[in-house]
Amino acid sequence: MEPIKWNDEKIEQHLKSLPPIKDRQSKQELYLKVEAKVEYKNNKGKRLPTWSLPALATACALVIFGVFAPELVKNGGTKEQNKVVQHEAKKESNEMNTTMTTDGEVSLKFDNKTAPVSYHGPIQESSLQSTETERDWVTVGYLDEQAQLAIPVSFITKPNQYLDKVNEQLQKFKPASAGLMESPLQRAKITEEEETVIIDWPAGSIYEAEEPLLKNLIALTFSNENQKYKVEFRTEGKTGYEFPNYGLVKGWNLEVPGAPHFRYDAPTTDTFIVSLFSAGQEADDMPADLDDALEVMDEEQERGLKPLLPKNLELEVKITGKHSVEITFPDSFKLQPDNQEHQMMIDAILLTAKSYDYDTVKFNNTGLEAIGPYQLNKPIEGIKGQNVYHYQ
Repeated sequence: MEPIKWNDEKIEQHLKSLPPIKDRQSKQELYLKVEAKVEYKNNKGKRLPTWSLPALATACALVIFGVFAPELVKNGGTKEQNKVVQHEAKKESNEMNTTMTTDGEVSLKFDNKTAPVSYHGPIQESSLQSTETERDWVTVGYLDEQAQLAIPVSFITKPNQYLDKVNEQLQKFKPASAGLMESPLQRAKITEEEETVIIDWPAGSIYEAEEPLLKNLIALTFSNENQKYKVEFRTEGKTGYEFPNYGLVKGWNLEVPGAPHFRYDAPTTDTFIVSLFSAGQEADDMPADLDDALEVMDEEQERGLKPLLPKNLELEVKITGKHSVEITFPDSFKLQPDNQEHQMMIDAILLTAKSYDYDTVKFNNTGLEAIGPYQLNKPIEGIKGQNVYHYQ
């Protein structure tokens, strides 16, 4: 066959005839497909980042263009096409900045101009009562996509029995939309007898990777606000459940201890505030009091938990009552009203204080009268729920 003799016109026609290279799947779809094929317990190799296929497609487009049209770019023959390719590559790059951690996880950092953070903060009881329609709330525990964190997610509901609200949200909420995995509770039949939650699973429905955080997840669901204190397990009506590692377990006592809170960024744009208890740590390993907890909240933690307090920020803690506390900022630091990180810092402090049984918190020397939904010139009280998810 006689070799093709390339010239500018033929190269241009060839480029125009090439099909567009674009992955039609969303980043979330790609992640879930890869996640389903990876055995968590073996941890073999690094996980495939969700951005790899779209990025590969873009790279291929650049390589093809570089092979076939160097002279055209030089001579200006297809400058417009070159601009289009460069624009698409830049767009892919701007959509997601990624950093690879030492254990192979992908930590995503989004540009606020292209992908605003979907931050799920707590709510105040006063906001539930501010409308004519009576409203309530409920919290359900879910897992992150690596099964390394038990993340409490709260929902605004109609007034009802707490257990009924849990069952309703387990059916309604789609955790993948917020970058989370399903809750093991979604596979169970959940009832109650007085102060005891009865969880009935089909045999073999709890995966080994879910087991280490299961107790924490259940406590975050049922023991918050002192709702329930005990859970009993059943297997298709029979007493106890046979876990992969724990063996046969009939039940657990439930407790959510006081603990420092940190930021967790999901693979989506969703951001949550979770405590060290969510990472599977025992109650005995937590700081003994609020003062000690605040001291560690400026430190990076394992499992993707990031600090929300600036490094070496020294906060003065003064106990003013059995359930009230004053927290004073140093002169060297002032809050900024339009800084989302600062609002998240206030939320993290409020949630940490609440976990240590302080229902009322007064902030001093902030330099502001208000930030986000909070008036800083008076005590803040009535914090309810955690990581409130508002349905679209």
